[in-house]
Amino acid sequence: MVCAVGCSSGATPRVERSSRSTAPSVPIEGDASNPVNTAVATAISRVQRYWETEFPALYDRPYAPVSGGFYGVDPESGNLPPCAESAADISGNAFYCATEDVVAWDATGLLPRLQKTYGDFVIPIVLAHEWGHAVQARAGFEGATVTREIQADCFAGAYSRHAIDTREYPISAADLDRALAGFLELRDEPGTAATDPSAHGSGFDRVNAFQNGYEKGLATCAAYRDGSPAVIELPFRDEADAAGGGDAPYADVVAGVPVDLEDYWSKLYPELANAPWVPVRRVIPFGPGSPPTCGNSPTDGFLLFYCVPDDYVAFDNADAMPTVYREGGDFAVAVLLATQWGIAALSRLGDDSDEKTSSQRADCFAGAWTASVLLGNRPSSSGYSLSPGDLDEAIAALLLFRGDGDADRQGTGFVRVEAYRSGVIDGARACLP
Repeated sequence: MVCAVGCSSGATPRVERSSRSTAPSVPIEGDASNPVNTAVATAISRVQRYWETEFPALYDRPYAPVSGGFYGVDPESGNLPPCAESAADISGNAFYCATEDVVAWDATGLLPRLQKTYGDFVIPIVLAHEWGHAVQARAGFEGATVTREIQADCFAGAYSRHAIDTREYPISAADLDRALAGFLELRDEPGTAATDPSAHGSGFDRVNAFQNGYEKGLATCAAYRDGSPAVIELPFRDEADAAGGGDAPYADVVAGVPVDLEDYWSKLYPELANAPWVPVRRVIPFGPGSPPTCGNSPTDGFLLFYCVPDDYVAFDNADAMPTVYREGGDFAVAVLLATQWGIAALSRLGDDSDEKTSSQRADCFAGAWTASVLLGNRPSSSGYSLSPGDLDEAIAALLLFRGDGDADRQGTGFVRVEAYRSGVIDGARACLP
């Protein structure tokens, strides 16, 4: 059967062809008046051209274009593409079918919804992912389902870098942030095991793979093997954790996470600075119209910040952080708090970098704290652990919960996620110059 978005399939084909529409040199089986199909045809033309050059360079053999056809269908019309046995197989889906060398997509549900929510660039990203599966078929790549999926994400990242650098798609940094956020929607359900035959990877896994391709290129993607890179799919701890979706109550988060961050820094800071950690003096939750002053200066407009001269962390406890909790989950709140302890640590270390650099170093430190919780390497002093979806919540927080001017001060969501990933994967020392 055809699985969720991005799967390759070997199901038995059944075809009922619909009317044929065309974009330059790319015939699409589907509704000629559907603008999504036109956008997909353009993406297919560009992705095919990319692999005509890159596949021989990467695998030292000729590239064979996808030849079985391209199907942009309405799942409710009854006109099914090859490898789909029922409307449910294509509804909300896009896939490459290796047995028929076919690419198909839901042209009335999935792609229009993703485009509306995450912008135009999400369409070439989805198609570049599917072409990753076509490349695997041509290269004879074998691996677990989740490995094939994240490698296809990596290939999509490499193509995206090409498309942006060559201005095939002249998008802004904000456009890329929105498109990357679409990967979080296509993640596995929290609690999915990496060994599940339908596993695609968590949002963290998928974004990690995409950014690997974007930053390091196709050779990095081609080197993927089962277990490398590691896939982080966490189980629920118990029935209560599963019933709550892995989220702790908001009040517990804002009270408990600062305590755990203090414990983390009390152990890490002496290793980095050969000096004891000085606890952050205060944590100040503030309400509407009553933000604290910082060094006798007003802080109006700031919703979460570390005050250097007075050594405290403050956050809007009435609106901003409760909204992050409701929309992003408990670990979205936790990781945003962790960034402020990172700023405090940098202040203690005497970091004199510009605001954007120090912000990204603090994001990295938030990732390193996350890794400590994930690894459980403070068993005598920390009772914290991660639930399924927590890493995805962290990525979403850094991508999506941004105030006016935050990109100028802190960097784009894309680079903040890069910094956070570095801390999770490489540890705290990677956060320092």
